Amino acid sequence: MAQQYLSIAQGAEYLGLTEKAFRKWLERGRIPYRKLGRRVLIPRNDLERFLSALPGKTADEAVAAVEESRGW
Repeated sequence: MAQQYLSIAQGAEYLGLTEKAFRKWLERGRIPYRKLGRRVLIPRNDLERFLSALPGKTADEAVAAVEESRGW
């Protein structure tokens, strides 16, 4: 199955955040993303892993869990 990517607007809507708040999370490294030229793309499965790792954990632990699953 092909990887699905979300835009910043779609990612913000998916999490129920404003675009400004979502961008801050990206800048702080809380949510993994890719750059394609000037476009910022958020892999849907990484965002879902991030969300599943959040309950009962800090955002840093969620980011670490995603990075570990990606082999970073």
